[in-house]
Amino acid sequence: MVDGVNIAGVSVRYLRSSFAVVPQAPFLFEGSIRKNLDPLQENMDFEIWNVLEKCHIKEEVEAAGGLDVQLKGSGTAFSVGQKQLLCLARALLKSCKVLCLDECTANVDTETTSKLQKTLATECQGTTVITIAHRISTVMNMDNILILDRGFLVEQGNPRILLEDQSSIFISFAKASRM
Repeated sequence: MVDGVNIAGVSVRYLRSSFAVVPQAPFLFEGSIRKNLDPLQENMDFEIWNVLEKCHIKEEVEAAGGLDVQLKGSGTAFSVGQKQLLCLARALLKSCKVLCLDECTANVDTETTSKLQKTLATECQGTTVITIAHRISTVMNMDNILILDRGFLVEQGNPRILLEDQSSIFISFAKASRM
């Protein structure tokens, strides 16, 4: 169920237009930066540049030559962190209802992680953000977390409230992460 709608009866095409994913391993397609960010050509240039600025990657795209620069070899001109910011920009341009972040900070440095988290906090108001993460710091600003063990839900709640419960599973993870 999404927004009270049973998605089993909704076309896959519509579902894909409502969801976006930023994967653990960022990927860029061969082709222009513009085509990577807006494959369906639904956005004006100023909208693309605006999102690139919000994702803290505008200067790097300008330095690379702009939106029409052709990427080869999965965007090897960009670092892993820069590719991750470009993937986030692509997701934000989609203006989806649900954004899934699959360990999107696992392979990036702390500076890029901070940029990603800042962008998510400011740009994803009204969007359901599903974050799959192992780092405690990645989920501390979430409204609600779900802790799974072998595919089963074993704990759920606000991370700040769970940290106050000495018997919670989450607090044991938090303590272990500080070691």
